[in-house]
Amino acid sequence: MKRALIFLVSSFLFACATKPQVIEKEVIVKCPVPDIPKTERPTIKPDQPATEKLQSLLNYMFRLERENEILREVINTCKQ
Repeated sequence: MKRALIFLVSSFLFACATKPQVIEKEVIVKCPVPDIPKTERPTIKPDQPATEKLQSLLNYMFRLERENEILREVINTCKQ
């Protein structure tokens, strides 16, 4: 009887021993960082005519607006 009791108690001890559990979870990257080229600033020389200066500044402004729109679209997709 004594052996049966010892066997029963020891089997309960070893059967309920904790085992380390590895939990694997998929991590979904919702928003990858896009590669958006930075708009280069134009070099304006003082000896250029005024029309060329204005044209280069306007082109720079339009390129900045395009870059801004792309960045806003990326931010909106990340928020969703």
